[in-house]
Amino acid sequence: MIGAAKRTFQKEIIAFTNKRVAVILKDGKKYVGELKGINPETLTCVLIKAKRGEETTELHRICLSGSQVSEIYLEEAPFDLGGLKEELEQIFRRPGDVKVYDEAGLIVVLERVRVSESGVEGTGPVADRVRAIFDRYAKTQVSEE
Repeated sequence: MIGAAKRTFQKEIIAFTNKRVAVILKDGKKYVGELKGINPETLTCVLIKAKRGEETTELHRICLSGSQVSEIYLEEAPFDLGGLKEELEQIFRRPGDVKVYDEAGLIVVLERVRVSESGVEGTGPVADRVRAIFDRYAKTQVSEE
């Protein structure tokens, strides 16, 4: 039971990688930047393009000791793969046409077009159609924030 909870925690914290996060230290200092790496065991993390508190100077790269970390949270809302899946299923209606792999953050359409929050991989008319749906959906996500 503990092993499963530990794996779930590690999967969740690693999902913060390459996202904009805020890290609050035990002394109250706050750093905001893109999380490039994290040790799930110690919470030692590396941020790039980071800013400390209200300062305007950007730090190219900073490593924060996990022993000093109090909180880590996402600064941006996560991409809603479930909502995109529903949009895609309105066009690709047969069962199995649209498959979601939540743990990988991936949707596969017609077993050849891959969709993640970073975009659409594939070529041809199906990929073009999926890309148009993705672009429209991504714009609605940005406007809702």
